[in-house]
Amino acid sequence: MNYSKEDWGARYLAKDTPWNHGDPHPEVRRLIAAGEFPFPESGNRVLVPGCGPAHDARAIAEEGYEVTGVDFSEEVTPLATATLNGCGGKFLCEDALAHDPKEPYDLVFEHTFLCAIDPSLRPRYAEMISRVLRPGGLLAIIVFPVDRPREEEGPPSTLTIDDLTELLAGSFVLRSHAAVQSGRAGREWVEEFAVFERS
Repeated sequence: MNYSKEDWGARYLAKDTPWNHGDPHPEVRRLIAAGEFPFPESGNRVLVPGCGPAHDARAIAEEGYEVTGVDFSEEVTPLATATLNGCGGKFLCEDALAHDPKEPYDLVFEHTFLCAIDPSLRPRYAEMISRVLRPGGLLAIIVFPVDRPREEEGPPSTLTIDDLTELLAGSFVLRSHAAVQSGRAGREWVEEFAVFERS
């Protein structure tokens, strides 16, 4: 199923948003607290594509990163803007797959965007990541639902480390990956955390 901009907007208007827990993913908090959140060797410009209400983006911005959250849903704009208010982050209401910044980012943090778009759009996602990240920049991604059967219709659609490695082949190198240590209660699928470096 390919959710349209209107479909996502309708979900926010109806408050039918089970993915919005009102706070960042617990693994983001754990990585920050442990000093393990991937910080590029230089610079701190961060993109959070498909950021929704921007809770992850805010947690990252509060660590001193220059964060830009992007989402194409006009209905989520008031939520994301309010979330990022006062923390130094900014929100852009636009199609993240078409995002074309004036200067590249040092880091892209991804959580529930790639698995939410139709799998046919994944090549456009790879093109966007290559376009917005500087050479040596990092893609940090919470990968899920790793173990969802592929025949089950999304979103979310099955996403694995192998899927990402194949999708990003030629432009990115897998730097690290491991099981998520602090998962979300009630989330039924396996999650992993991976970091890719743009070559």
